[in-house]
Amino acid sequence: MTREGSRGMARGGAGAMTRGIAGVMDRDRAGAMGRGLARVARRRALIAFPLVIAGMAVLSLYRVTLGFPLEYLVLLTTMLFWITQATSWNILSGFTGYFSFGQAAYVGIGAYTTAVLFGRHGLNFYLTILLAAVLSALLALAIGALAFRLRALRGEIFALLTLAVPFILAALARINQSIDGGQGIIVTVPDFPSGVGLFQDYLYLLNLLVAGSAVAVAFWIQHSRFGWALSAIRDGEEVAEGLGVATFRYKLLALLASAVIGAVGGSIFALQIGFVTVESVFHLTIPLFVIVMSVLGGRTHWLGPVLGVVIVVLLQDRLTVSGLRQWQLIVLGAVLAALVVVAPDGLYARLRNRPVAALIAAVAVGLGWLLVPGTGLLDALLAGILAAALVAMWPHYRRRTAAVASVGGAPVNGPSADGLSADGLSADRVPADESPVVMGPAAGAEPRTDGPAPSAANETELVAAAAAPPDTADASSDRASSVRPVVLGEPLIECHEVARYFGGVRALDGVNLTIREGEIVGLVGPNGSGKTTLISLMAGSLRPTRGTIRVGGHDLTQLAPHRVAHVGVARTYQIPRPFASMTVRDNVAMAVMFGRSPRSLSAARELAEGPLDVVGLGEYADSYPSALNLHQRQLLEMARALAADPRVLLLDEALAGLTPAEIDNAVAVVRRVHASGVAIVLVEHLLRVVKQLATRIVVLDRGTCLAEGDPDEVLADPAVVRAYLGKRAHA
Repeated sequence: MTREGSRGMARGGAGAMTRGIAGVMDRDRAGAMGRGLARVARRRALIAFPLVIAGMAVLSLYRVTLGFPLEYLVLLTTMLFWITQATSWNILSGFTGYFSFGQAAYVGIGAYTTAVLFGRHGLNFYLTILLAAVLSALLALAIGALAFRLRALRGEIFALLTLAVPFILAALARINQSIDGGQGIIVTVPDFPSGVGLFQDYLYLLNLLVAGSAVAVAFWIQHSRFGWALSAIRDGEEVAEGLGVATFRYKLLALLASAVIGAVGGSIFALQIGFVTVESVFHLTIPLFVIVMSVLGGRTHWLGPVLGVVIVVLLQDRLTVSGLRQWQLIVLGAVLAALVVVAPDGLYARLRNRPVAALIAAVAVGLGWLLVPGTGLLDALLAGILAAALVAMWPHYRRRTAAVASVGGAPVNGPSADGLSADGLSADRVPADESPVVMGPAAGAEPRTDGPAPSAANETELVAAAAAPPDTADASSDRASSVRPVVLGEPLIECHEVARYFGGVRALDGVNLTIREGEIVGLVGPNGSGKTTLISLMAGSLRPTRGTIRVGGHDLTQLAPHRVAHVGVARTYQIPRPFASMTVRDNVAMAVMFGRSPRSLSAARELAEGPLDVVGLGEYADSYPSALNLHQRQLLEMARALAADPRVLLLDEALAGLTPAEIDNAVAVVRRVHASGVAIVLVEHLLRVVKQLATRIVVLDRGTCLAEGDPDEVLADPAVVRAYLGKRAHA
């Protein structure tokens, strides 16, 4: 039920009730439409992929009959090789965000495996392809075991690591006589069916089979649980792991798929070039071109690399024919630079936003170009594609509405550079290059985007809270009337002598804490006292330097981080960290898909409605996080954590930066969550709120437990007051 509907029912207003019911119906229709589109997309793919591959095969098998020029077949063969490599790179670097410069390593392994075993020793050509895939997979396992186990090897460090691999392999090939020895290897033509035609036809068909398979694998990955996991890793790896995503496993599988596809393509490339040298396969040209093609087309969608390859290869060919070969890199660099500024999400997302206009422009310009004397079909094709790209990127105005969820696949892009969703749906008429509309706070409330003031504001509040008599303070009476009687159950989290050091800094030192069923534990303390560190330790994202933490009877130090979510612990973050490329519904569905009781995407989307209704975000289910204000994003954090079906919910300053009206709403949400049977650990600087909600308060100071017990008694403790106010407590 939407919030408007709920309020209308509470007031007895028939009009508001009607709007609420209509909102629920709209959400149900949107969810059903998303599930239907997912099934349609998969069904179409099962038909489309074989048809496209068969249609392209006909161009070679009946080339003479159709009068298809051989030079066109050569150009298509080149495109297919690059499609294989760009798709291979995109499965890892595009889908997960781990930028790799090591594509040449897989191409080189494939090419040299075929060149040495087939070219020199006469081993069966097809067997060398299989061996190349195995060798490349072993290399990927070695790289992944090193890079993905160490959190420090991320971002640019991972890119540098992968950049070093081709250099090492190139040096080994050059100095090893049994591999190359610096002289190169001739690759002869293998036996192939005579009915295929020429060797060029055979080479084309091999590349077509491999490229088609690579694109099909990328499509399957993006439309599967695998793809959703990779998208979550790209948007926020630590958050994904906290929701139960086995990030190491999925990253390693993506790297394996990328390496195997790259090596198979490299084996066929050895036939294509006929003479394999270190410079031809281990050169930086391969990774750089693959990156340009994928980024140009759109590296978060399975079809993006295909589009990028067509544009780059066609542009290269036309520049070469025009005698401007030396300008290739300059033109490509300029195109890429312009695209990064105008459309960083790639051309595919923009073309999908304006498909009809782009198609009309492509056809009109292409046909018009054919009328120009001295131009050919390829010139017209390139002109049409560039015209479509220009139309797609041209500044325009759109209506901005809630974006519909993607058609069953993992998220392609979140809001694009112009603030639009990847699906091109929008609300108010605003310039395309303007920042997204942010829904404001409650009417009449002044928005606050800064965090809580850690000094004067908190000091004043603490003095007021401590000075108020426990039996007469407003906060105490409010707490007594709103918090249900606490029935303590079994221990859920047990911390014993927990310490965490960061170099010489002792963030925590000897903390003992037990969280039981039915509790709301307020975790408070001055800034730097170790509250967030303790939350991270209990959530499994950090490991204690010493001491033990038991979660649900399991030793946390023996659990992989994603397993902590599976034993019933979920958390939120000080600064909301939603998955930007996913809708609000899909953000919550991720926690269901990978939580304690994993579900399919369609089932997870249905179950996501419950947590969204609990926090009051049901009406924004099909919006993207960029359309939410700070308060709504924090509520989204709560909904996503609640969807993981936790036994303990860790709220890390979930009320920071909110207006008074938003704080009251968030307090009501916390109470509803607690009433559902979830124990809560609440880190909060607003002691008025902690006093209202908490059944027990734990005070940290300089990494140690200073006080623990009833909220009224703890907040009146002189030691607690001194920890906050220092000498002024005696003034």
